[in-house]
Amino acid sequence: MILMRKIKLPLLLSALFLAGLPPVFAAAKTPAYDFLAGLVSGPAAGIVLSTPAPVEADPFKFLNPPCVPSQALVPGKTFNPVVSDARRVRAIDDLLAKIAACRPLPYNNDGVVHTDPHNGLPKKPAGYYREYTLVVPNRPPGSKPEAVLIGGQSYMTGPVLSIRGPERLMIGNNREVYYTPDHYTSFVYLAIVR
Repeated sequence: MILMRKIKLPLLLSALFLAGLPPVFAAAKTPAYDFLAGLVSGPAAGIVLSTPAPVEADPFKFLNPPCVPSQALVPGKTFNPVVSDARRVRAIDDLLAKIAACRPLPYNNDGVVHTDPHNGLPKKPAGYYREYTLVVPNRPPGSKPEAVLIGGQSYMTGPVLSIRGPERLMIGNNREVYYTPDHYTSFVYLAIVR
């Protein structure tokens, strides 16, 4: 209990406030710190402090399991639907080649298990999808949204607010490729055509 005396007054006050205890020390003649230290190390005069039950952590949240090589992700001739943007085709092919061969990726966040459900992605069990940053050339931070034509349909990318940008590939079961141009607002399934 001696360690408890080294806790700073604001931290002790916050703990009491969060525990819902009344500020009984306000009328005490001794300094509040000494009074509170007595509560912590003494029997606490019948006051029972409870701590909330621990929240069970999601076992897949931010999990980054080891990479497993995948022939299913090796780039092919094109995609179905066809991506009509040469920069993005090169960026997607380069990223898929790295993922397929377990080569190093630019960001620690690449390859993490994605657990947040998003509309547009087929519902799958936790741990099914892994997220990868799609770095598109000539899209530095500050770049405005731009249109991407896929299968004759136009999609708008998000603005580039950070070095990672808004574009991602979601890989399902180490074989399914989903492209999101706008940081999870829309998804396009890209079948690799060999």
